[in-house]
Amino acid sequence: MKYVKDTKRFIEGKVVFCGIDVHVSYWIICFYCDGEVVEQIRIHGRYPILRHVLQNRYALARQIRLVYEAGFSGYWLYRELMADGYQCIVTPPTRVPKSGDKVKTDKRDALKLATYLAAGLLKEIAVPSPRAEADRRVGRQRRQLVKEQTRRKNRIHSFLHLHGLRRPEQISTCWSKAYMEWLSNLEFDCPSDSFHLQSLIRQYQSVRDELAEVTRQLRQLSRASAYQDHFRLITALRGVGLITAMTFLLELFDLPRFSSAARFCSYLGLTPSQHSSGERVRLGRITREGNAHLRAVLIESAWTVMRYDPHLREKFYRLTAQGTTKNKAVVAVARSLAVRLRRCLLDGVEYDVTVC
Repeated sequence: MKYVKDTKRFIEGKVVFCGIDVHVSYWIICFYCDGEVVEQIRIHGRYPILRHVLQNRYALARQIRLVYEAGFSGYWLYRELMADGYQCIVTPPTRVPKSGDKVKTDKRDALKLATYLAAGLLKEIAVPSPRAEADRRVGRQRRQLVKEQTRRKNRIHSFLHLHGLRRPEQISTCWSKAYMEWLSNLEFDCPSDSFHLQSLIRQYQSVRDELAEVTRQLRQLSRASAYQDHFRLITALRGVGLITAMTFLLELFDLPRFSSAARFCSYLGLTPSQHSSGERVRLGRITREGNAHLRAVLIESAWTVMRYDPHLREKFYRLTAQGTTKNKAVVAVARSLAVRLRRCLLDGVEYDVTVC
């Protein structure tokens, strides 16, 4: 790979594109201008070092545009660069075009980001404000705790299966107060089994208590001035409760950025994939791009909302009557539900089941 020797003279008055391959302890940076690789460097993963490079080596450039992939590093680097007057975007790794190369290195990744940025081929993530990102983290923490609670339950069930134990018939449901008392009072011939079960119970109770605390925090957020009005509008519909409403508000955080309902549904991954050739048009499964958790919450809510919204219920039965499976039909209902919720927020009106 050839590099420009007289860097400062070459970039003077030009736009320089910079791709950053971010790692925990170091960053690989590629500078690209006028179809040429200006230089590639490796620096420690600290912003003051990057700022020093930009200010001292590329001060003569007319503009510096930077990009890095979304990931573990979050958006702090984006905010630092924007605060210093640089243009930066964060791109989703899944939307970076595939080059077809069988060799993958950090340098190649940085070069690919820089060249694709110059060609205008990269998608840009909408970066939330620090407050919106912090609030969204509460909702995502709850989701992680729900998964962890399920894992704890499965471990207890597996332990019971190892000993051929089942829930007594007089206890109607698992994980109720009576069920937990039954678990706590189980005795085994081997003391190690008793110790192990009690340890599993403590772990489950710890996660359950933490989940309850996070849920209370989420409810407090729903009463905050930034969310309470929008929360009231969309929870006017029975079937849209705390979790669905706050997930919708926290994950989207800036609805006006979607210029149309089609773009909005595309972001949610609720748009059918398409394989067409000539006059033949074939629609396949949904794209499943975008926010998977929000999509799952909307689909789950759609099952309940249909009981109260006659228009969505009619759509579901119409699709199933045409031969569509129930699981596919409810996805279509979830798409309509998302569009209607979006419209309520944009118009500032409560959800009305009498409006088509």
